[in-house]
Amino acid sequence: MATTANNNPDPIDFLDATVPMRTEAATTVEILCRRLDHHAEPADDRDRHSFLTPMRLNSSSHSSSELKALVDYFTEQTRGNRNSSQAKGLRRHWIYVLLNLSRVSLQHRWLLVSLGRSSYQRDYWLKHYKLSYRHIREIVDYLDASQLIVVRKGAKFSNGASYTRIHPTLALKQHLWLYYLETEQPIEPPYITINKGTDSAKEAIYNLPDDHPELMEMTQINEFLKGHTWACKGPVRLSYNRDVMGGGRLITPYQGLPDRRIRIRINTLIDEQKICEVDFNANHLRLNLAILSGEHAGDSPYEDICDVAGFEHSQRSYVKNFVTRALGSGNNTLLQGSNDSRDKALAACHSLGMTTKMFETIEYASLKRFPKLTLYKGWGLHAQNFEGQILKEVLLEGIKKDIVCLPVHDAVAVQQQHKEWAREIMLETWQKHARGVSTKVKIDYPL
Repeated sequence: MATTANNNPDPIDFLDATVPMRTEAATTVEILCRRLDHHAEPADDRDRHSFLTPMRLNSSSHSSSELKALVDYFTEQTRGNRNSSQAKGLRRHWIYVLLNLSRVSLQHRWLLVSLGRSSYQRDYWLKHYKLSYRHIREIVDYLDASQLIVVRKGAKFSNGASYTRIHPTLALKQHLWLYYLETEQPIEPPYITINKGTDSAKEAIYNLPDDHPELMEMTQINEFLKGHTWACKGPVRLSYNRDVMGGGRLITPYQGLPDRRIRIRINTLIDEQKICEVDFNANHLRLNLAILSGEHAGDSPYEDICDVAGFEHSQRSYVKNFVTRALGSGNNTLLQGSNDSRDKALAACHSLGMTTKMFETIEYASLKRFPKLTLYKGWGLHAQNFEGQILKEVLLEGIKKDIVCLPVHDAVAVQQQHKEWAREIMLETWQKHARGVSTKVKIDYPL
């Protein structure tokens, strides 16, 4: 075995020698995680980027000894002449980075790290998490030199920050898969956040008075959730885009788990019990028709559009992708949609492999089946706002019944024993927000 100058084993040799020996049969989730081994690098676009967040293993983790060994090794390798107090700070950063790399391994994403010194004085979240430029820089340089990460250098942003994208190589990745499922983020404020917007908008969001109704509701939800367990435990936040009129969505780390090609999320547990997801059907399309026109979309709107377009129902995903982009494209004023808005929707569909002919066919079929459907006028952010309010009310109703509900985009995850309660309360709450028009939900189960 090769050794480094300080008589510690080479990083890759060390990792090979510390593969945990499991005597029990692999769980369903472990088997699913291993299927990610040979995926190509993630696409390098905004939808595949994640920022550093503070994480720790939960108290019931089965992997704490393995993680401790990794952190101890890497801290010692990079400690230099730091005293014990400084080494403790470095160790905290190693935990952050390794657990965040575990997260992007499962999510098939890039981890964004700031390598611009000034951003650590300016960026709200870097200051909030007490992250150090020097520690992050040394950790990234070490992992890069050890061939444990792939690095793509970042460019300067308008605020002066420089974000580099990193992703673990297989040598490190295969040791990180399961940590993320056993992590938790501190459930602490802020519970209402804003992604963009003016400085005054950000100032208003992050300094809401304690008696602000939405802040009180989000605090109630998070205080309730503290006493429960689930995979990737973390706060539920109400996240706005640019302002309070610009689409407030409920977000939480749990919803970022893979669940399409590799169904990891649905196979996790809430308080050690199997779950299901109760999902609104064609939600943004139904909200558009119900709220703007008082129209019910029928039992299967995407399949109806397929029929008009002459598509097989197996091509439903094309219709869904078109509707999502066409509803979201626009200036959010609900005035007449522009050609520019349509062109943006077309470009977005092209990026998903849809031809112009398919786009035009689905566009025609959508408006033939639903003549009152409002496309290319920025409805997407309005839909997100309604969706966020509906799901927030469902979570609050769950607290009254001591039922944990976790938001998952346009669905909630609940223990299977509460599926009928969730179905009824979701239908009731949606109808209240949608001018009395009813909707449909479906229930999804694990393998």
